[in-house]
Amino acid sequence: MTPRPKIPTAAVGSLTDRRSTLAPHASSARSRQLFTYWSYGATGTIALAIVLAWLSAQFGYDRDVADMPVIALTTILCCTGAVFAYVLPTLIRQSDEYGSSVSTQVLVLMIATGVLARVILCTSEPMLEDDYQRYLWDGAVTAAGQNPYAVAPLNAATSDAAMPIADLAKRSGNVLGRVNHPDVRSIYPPVAQSAFALAHVIAPWSLSAWRAVVSICDAAILTLLLMLLRDTGRSPLWAALYWWNPLVLKEAINSAHMEPLVLALVLLSLWSLTRQRPLFATTALAFAAGAKLWPVLLFPFVVRAIWPNYRRLAIAITVFAALLAVWCWPIFVAGWDASSGFRAYAENWQTNSALFPLLDAGATTFATAVGLSSAPVTLMVKAVLAFALATLAVVLARRPLVDTADLMQRTSIVIAALVLLSPAQYPWYLLWLVPFLAFWPSPAFLLLGALIPLYYATFHFAAREALEVARPLLLAAIWVPVWLMAAREAWHIKRRTI
Repeated sequence: MTPRPKIPTAAVGSLTDRRSTLAPHASSARSRQLFTYWSYGATGTIALAIVLAWLSAQFGYDRDVADMPVIALTTILCCTGAVFAYVLPTLIRQSDEYGSSVSTQVLVLMIATGVLARVILCTSEPMLEDDYQRYLWDGAVTAAGQNPYAVAPLNAATSDAAMPIADLAKRSGNVLGRVNHPDVRSIYPPVAQSAFALAHVIAPWSLSAWRAVVSICDAAILTLLLMLLRDTGRSPLWAALYWWNPLVLKEAINSAHMEPLVLALVLLSLWSLTRQRPLFATTALAFAAGAKLWPVLLFPFVVRAIWPNYRRLAIAITVFAALLAVWCWPIFVAGWDASSGFRAYAENWQTNSALFPLLDAGATTFATAVGLSSAPVTLMVKAVLAFALATLAVVLARRPLVDTADLMQRTSIVIAALVLLSPAQYPWYLLWLVPFLAFWPSPAFLLLGALIPLYYATFHFAAREALEVARPLLLAAIWVPVWLMAAREAWHIKRRTI
């Protein structure tokens, strides 16, 4: 990767001249004004954390969904997400114009505010999400030296009393009975299982212990973002698009989803590439894929960074393939029957997507017309989408990487395409892209952060048996504006490159 080109001296001079024309007192007044605006944002972020923590008490596990303030939660997340998406990028750009005097003060405020918001939410009740119950169960199984892919939670609860897993079931308290999809074996790869086990070692069956692991990964994301932003010459304040993001506060801290683990490893891999440490980057990316599969899409960028050093390339491919084989082994030996979580996800998981059902319906109609009605159409459509994403990654990685900014922008495009094309589009899946918005602040995906919480409104309508009517309207409200704005952005990019 070649060094980032320096800004021409003439350009620096013109910027300095423009700033010097401002009267000192006017510049100071503007700096104070910007800091005041940031203070308003900090107050809003803390207020959001307090409101979410207070509201979470009404989302207890034993409470009926119909009695939960689901619409209030959805409205709060959508409104704060909209303000965040509209105001913060502009505020960052304006602050960056006034140099380090503003940036340093605001950076301290930004980091402290995000830390305080997270401390507040670490005591909250997870709202409308219970994936962490599976994490706690899998962590206990893994920490006990058992294969978490061998026995479904439902079977563990009814297993022979002499089996080790039966003892875990007895000691699990409420956890085992609250695992979602209990008839399906674990879907989380071995690196994720190791993180779950670490939380169990810290404190068995403890959400707080798991949140501690998530918080460490969350802090690592911020640290890596700041280092990568420094390398690109961008203001460190762009990290606020992650650190203050309402969706991150809800999904990573309140709901305790495991996405920060994956993102920390992905960013570590990309940072290692910028430091010309391809073997470390390969290993970190393989560990990221060992937490969730999708980071394999970024391996072509590792290959591009190493090319044409064939010796290093052979080592990187061997290490990557070997680690993936290690991750696959316990899943393989556990079997691929109907209770396999990976098989169930590949064949059946699809939700909150506007595009995939259309593709699936079109492919089904075509298969019926040509006499292939018995073909596994849904699985084939997913395979085609996976191939398209892999092809996009390879195409984007063909040109030599110019600098860190170029690397981050190209990987952003791949992850954005993954988010758009995924058959399952949960709100926490958008977290895959959120750190990359610091380098590629796409208005379409900032808007998506404000709209995708509408997914939670489905719980409200499902509890009132009105989901079939509401679902198409909610999907249209989420995805039509995002697709239109993304198309508009793509059109403008194409015009600039012609």
